[in-house]
Amino acid sequence: MAMWYRSLFSVGCVLLVGLLFAETASAQIWDRVRDRAEREVERRAEDVTSRAVNAVLDELEDAVVCIATDETCIEEAEEEGKPVVITDEDGELVEVRDGDEEGAASDAVEAAGVEAEVPDDTPRPGEGAWANYDFVPGDRIMFATNFEGYTIGRFPPNLEFLGGMMQLVEWEGRTFLQSSTSDSHFRIPLGEELPERFTIEFQAYVPGSVTRSRIGIFFSEDVSTRRFGNYDGQFFYLGRRESGVSGDIESLADVTTYKDELADIRIAVDGAYATMYVNETRVANMPAFNIDRKDYIVFVAGGRENDPTLVTDLRIAAGGQELYDRLMADGRVSTQGVYFNTGSASIRPESTGTLTEIGRMLEQHGDLRLRIEGHTDSVGDAQANMELSDQRAQSVMQYLVNQHGVSADRLEAVGMGEEQPVADNDTAEGRQNNRRVELVRLD
Repeated sequence: MAMWYRSLFSVGCVLLVGLLFAETASAQIWDRVRDRAEREVERRAEDVTSRAVNAVLDELEDAVVCIATDETCIEEAEEEGKPVVITDEDGELVEVRDGDEEGAASDAVEAAGVEAEVPDDTPRPGEGAWANYDFVPGDRIMFATNFEGYTIGRFPPNLEFLGGMMQLVEWEGRTFLQSSTSDSHFRIPLGEELPERFTIEFQAYVPGSVTRSRIGIFFSEDVSTRRFGNYDGQFFYLGRRESGVSGDIESLADVTTYKDELADIRIAVDGAYATMYVNETRVANMPAFNIDRKDYIVFVAGGRENDPTLVTDLRIAAGGQELYDRLMADGRVSTQGVYFNTGSASIRPESTGTLTEIGRMLEQHGDLRLRIEGHTDSVGDAQANMELSDQRAQSVMQYLVNQHGVSADRLEAVGMGEEQPVADNDTAEGRQNNRRVELVRLD
């Protein structure tokens, strides 16, 4: 072994192992760390390691290099949440896997300009925890906002202030409404009474350390913001220990996974039946939900100055008849429940409920043929929107073929881009109504 190589190897091992050994006195962990450090430093020092591997390592912090046949090396790196750069026996790059940082592998491979497989671990509709997810949003947007374009530090003009301390803030490139007191509350104006079927969607960040960290969703202004127990009726609740429907008749679950992380909250009301979901988990299943339907909804959000509650992406949508009934009556139906990653045709797992409903309809009606149309709003380049809408329609068609066994002969897929708007693209509600997947009955 060349002298320069031994020196580099020795110095690298001493530095890596010395730092890691300071964190634990366990001989067993020490042996494992030493072996891994020796393996990693040796691979980084050897000239035989391919340029592609080195290029990726330059982009990934704390990455571990493992030969594809060394399953122990790969497993240990993944357990520690580190990115794994996998090579063949000759040191050539084969695959890059993410660590704890979402998207790290894809970003590193793209930045390095090399060829490597990056496993797609993104959850898919109908798989894993999403297998029994059945939320289907309403098909007509009544209210929608993500607060973009409004002045940071002020209360948003599209909501009605009722009390407390609230302001718009920026966090991770997005705009949120922040509550810094225990009794901040606001009203969402709808312009019409809530219909028999409606859905509520939003994202929330609630700190787990604050006693009054909670969000309540009410259908009356007669709310005691400090004592929810005094409310005469039922309401949706995200509390410190449970979430769901609260009030005189309750349906609550011990699910608080929304605390200390940004979570998707989705609510569906169909007559007197109400369900509520925190991410993929149903936390309420209430068959006796009785409210007075008004032309507004009241939110109460509790937090503190140093531990605020955050809310964004509010969306209220009206429901409608069942898919098959609308198709038979009108020949086409618009769906708002097929979600895609931004600028992508990759279907998000939250689409499970809507896709399952479409799949079951096709399974139950074997003579039904559909054209799947992708539609966008007018934001961005028209040609890019046309291409993206076509890709998304194709993704939906492929999902129905692969996951529900629908014959491809019964389906067509086409992108319509921004050419057939159903609402004004100058409003948030209009743009969301225009971003849709439509099903058209084929004779």
